[in-house]
Amino acid sequence: ILHATRARLEQIRHAIGNRIRAALPDETGAIAVSLITGERGGITDATNDAYRDSGLVHILSISGLHMVIMAGSVYAVMRSLLAAFPAIALRFATKKWAAAAALAGATGYLLISGASIATLRATLMIAIMFVAVLLDRQALAMRNVALAALAILAVMPESLLDAGFQMSFAAVVSLIAAYEAIRDRSETNERRGWLLAAAFFFGGILLSTVIASLSVAPFGAYHFHRSQQYALIANLIAVPICNLIIMPMALLTLVVMPLGLEALPLALMGYGIDAMTATAYRVAALPGAIAYIPAMPAASFALMVLGGLWLTLWQTRWRMLGLVAVGA
Repeated sequence: ILHATRARLEQIRHAIGNRIRAALPDETGAIAVSLITGERGGITDATNDAYRDSGLVHILSISGLHMVIMAGSVYAVMRSLLAAFPAIALRFATKKWAAAAALAGATGYLLISGASIATLRATLMIAIMFVAVLLDRQALAMRNVALAALAILAVMPESLLDAGFQMSFAAVVSLIAAYEAIRDRSETNERRGWLLAAAFFFGGILLSTVIASLSVAPFGAYHFHRSQQYALIANLIAVPICNLIIMPMALLTLVVMPLGLEALPLALMGYGIDAMTATAYRVAALPGAIAYIPAMPAASFALMVLGGLWLTLWQTRWRMLGLVAVGA
C-alpha cells in the first residue's frame, strides 16, 4: 500500500509539473515547478549560481519560508471566509477550524513537494504551532520551537550537525524572540487605520528579512566559507515578492488546477519569478558580491552561537550581553 501511495504521489507531482510547464515555458516554468513540486532539474547552472551568489538560493528549495506562506495563507483565507458568516463565527471557535485547515494544507504541500528533509522539518515545526492553536495555547512561542527541535532530534539526532537544521532554527528562534519583544511593548487594544496597518505589515516583512539574514550569517560563514555581501539587499527585494505574489499564486494554482483554471495565477506567479530572477542576476553581478572566508575557529563559532542564544532566550536587559560574546 505504501509503495502504491508513493507511486501515485509521484504521478500527481509529474502531472502538476507538466501543467505548469505548459502554462509557463522556459526557465520561469522550471522555477515555478521547483517551488511547487520541489523538482529543480530544469533550472540552469547560471541561474543557480546567480541565486547562490546573491543569497537567494534558499528561495529555490522548498523549506520553512514556503511552508509558512502556504499554511499561513490557508489559515488567513479560512478565518476570513468563516468570519463572513456570523451564524458560524459567533457560535464556534473558527480559529481552530482555520488551524485544522492550515495543518491539512501544510501536509498536502509536504506530499506534493516531495517531502525532503528540510520540508519535513518545516512541516513539523508548523504542525506543532497549529496544534498549539487547537489547544488554546500561544502558537508563536519558544516552547513550541523547543518541542519541534526535540521531536526532530528524537527521530534524526544527526540533524544537530546539519547546516540546514542549524540555520533553520537560528532564523526561527531569532524571529520569535523579536516577535515576543515587539508584542510585549505594543498595546494589543490599539486600533490602527488601514494605512498604518499596511505600514506595519510591510515593515514586518522587511524586519523579518533583516533578522533572519543576520541570524543565519555566522552559520553560512562557518559551514560554507562564503559570504554573500549583498544578500540582505537581495532578500529585501525578493522575499516580499515571494511572500505577496509568488507563493500565494502557487497556492491558488494548486486550488484551481483541478478546474483547469491555472493559467491566470501561473501567469501572475511568472511575473513575480521573473522579477526575483532579475534581482538575483543583478545583485550577483555587483562588484564584490562574494567574499571567501577562511576557516573560522570553533571557539569563535561557539561564542557567536552562545551569544545569539543569550540574546534571544533572555527576556530582560541581560539579553544585550549576548552582543558582547558575538562581538568577541
